[in-house]
Order: sequence, then structure tokens, then C-alpha cells
Amino acid sequence: MKIKLNHKFLILFFVSCFSLYFGQKVEFTVPKSIETLENTIFDFKNDFTKDEAKAAAAGDNEFSTTIDLYDLKYDIDNKNPYLNLGLKKGAKPKQFIQKAIWNVTMKKVSAKSTKVSVFLEEVTPDSWSKKEVDLKLTKSTGKVENEIKEFLLKSKAKKPSKEITDAEIDPETEAQITVQADAQVAEFEAKNTQKKVTSKYLQSLFSKKQLIALPTSADYITKLLKTDPSQISCESCKKGEYYNWDFGDFNMIYANMTSGEEYYAIQYYGEDAVSGLPYGLVFNSSSPSECKNKFARYNAQLYQTTVNVDENSAKALTVVTFKMNASFVRLEFGNQYLSRLVISNKEF
Repeated sequence: MKIKLNHKFLILFFVSCFSLYFGQKVEFTVPKSIETLENTIFDFKNDFTKDEAKAAAAGDNEFSTTIDLYDLKYDIDNKNPYLNLGLKKGAKPKQFIQKAIWNVTMKKVSAKSTKVSVFLEEVTPDSWSKKEVDLKLTKSTGKVENEIKEFLLKSKAKKPSKEITDAEIDPETEAQITVQADAQVAEFEAKNTQKKVTSKYLQSLFSKKQLIALPTSADYITKLLKTDPSQISCESCKKGEYYNWDFGDFNMIYANMTSGEEYYAIQYYGEDAVSGLPYGLVFNSSSPSECKNKFARYNAQLYQTTVNVDENSAKALTVVTFKMNASFVRLEFGNQYLSRLVISNKEF
């Protein structure tokens, strides 16, 4: 999606971008009109791009947008080809970059010629790598610049798409658009007025700002929560029971099964946005896409499944799953936001 901006703002945009770039700028000339390249650049793809709307700044003879690459992994034997990663002293060899942004700027030379400049503008490590990656020493390898150049040189001109005017939108479609817009506004207003609290129980459970490692025990969890559990009969559990803690709007269970599976789960039933979980997770606030991106270094998977409501009905449920160290993590989103967390020693 291109956003047309006035020339004054465009100049400010260029100045701010050029003050941020990492390392050497790559420039080349493409024997095509700037109008052709403006439309073409939005189709650039490689293994690390995402299909997403893009913003752009445009003047009479200038144009600028970005190429964003996601989930760039690094270790000793598998260095990503797009960045020469700068590491601080004592940093671990395995690092993860959530997003790297290259600025692409075009300037009209003639009716059939355009000068293109590409430079690395921003690098965002994930929360684990943030303290170990030296952004000042991180440089672009030049690979994405070459890919962009080759793409623009070889691409064929696109026919301009027909714009849909308000008069062409039928009443039914207009009504659907209005309903969707109203729903989005209502959701935005609800989130803005939502009470944000921190749970002392969650802080006690995760005082080390990490998940409780397995194996664990009911006694250990009781010690952290400072509240006794109820013991629920369970034929498939060791000792014939599992443990249940209720505190505030939370429920937590711990089970050690005869099959060898061990897990604990925490569910939130309230309306507030509640922090206290590790890794910046917030009950009733963290979204599925946010969590998938947050744990991308662990190859987090987002998908929909179904859960039984009762014997005769089921409902759709969005989940994010991944393996962290020796534990399998399942995040469940019962109302579009995080509502339950499950940690197991076996894959779900």
C-alpha cells in the first residue's frame, strides 16, 4: 500500500533515514521510468520477506519505501547471507534477528531512467539477542541490494490496476465494510480502556523471569504460590490424582501422568490485561501474531484447532506452539488474546 506524502515531508523522511543507515549505500541506475519502478518494487520477494502492505513516501521526482526481512537466524555453521552480524565480547554464537529493514530510494533521472539507492536502515534483534548484538558493527553483506537490482532490471512493467470508486461499491459490500470498521473501532476503544494490572501470584511463580522447568513437583509450586492445592482424582495420573490451585481469576493445574507426561497449565478468566508472566507475555493482551513473532527463534507455529466444549459441541481455538529448551510450550488464545499457557515435557 503506497502512501502519498507531500514534498516537504518527503525531504524530512530522506534526511532521517540517511542519518540512520548502517554502512555503505549501494547505488545503481535502472533504464525504466520511476513510475514503473514504484509499482514494481512492491512485488519483490525472497525467503525472508512477508506478504504485507508497505508504506511509501513519494514526491514529483522521488520515491522511497523499504524491503523488510524477517527471522534471520545465526549460529557458527549457519550464518544468514544478508547481514554481517556484529557481536559483543562474550556473546553466544547463536543469535536471532527479528527484522532487518533496507531503505530503497528512487530518483528520476529522465523519462526512461531512474537512479536507485539501497542501504540498511534498521536491525531489530529479539529480546534474547538484544544485549549481545552490536548494532554499530552490524553491516549488510550486499546480497539483498544485488537481489533488488536484479529484480528491478528484469521485471516487466505492470499495467495499472483499476481503482474502485465509492460509486462502484454495492450497498451490501458497503454495509459489511461499515460493520467491520465499527467492530475494529469498538475493539480498539475496549483495549484502550482495559485495566492493566500485575499479578503478584505470577511474579512469585516466575520470579526468575523464566518458565518453571520440568521436572517439578506440586510441593514446589505450592511453595511459590503460598497457597495449598486441591487434589483431584485421576486414574491416569501417578498417585491417582492431579493438583489444582485457584487464586483470584486464575486456575493452575499440575499433573504427572503414568504415561510419563508431565505438565502444568495456567488459565486466566478475568477481563483485565495481567502481566507477571516471563518474556513479556500478558494475559488478555498478547495476540497470536505477536507471540509467534516473539518466539520465532524457537520456530513458533501459529494455527487453529478445535477443543471440546461439552460432549456434543466444540469450538475453534487459536494456538501458538514451540519447544524451548527441553519443554514444549502451548499458548492458547480464547478471546483473540492470551488466555492459557501450558508447559509439557512431551510434544502436544
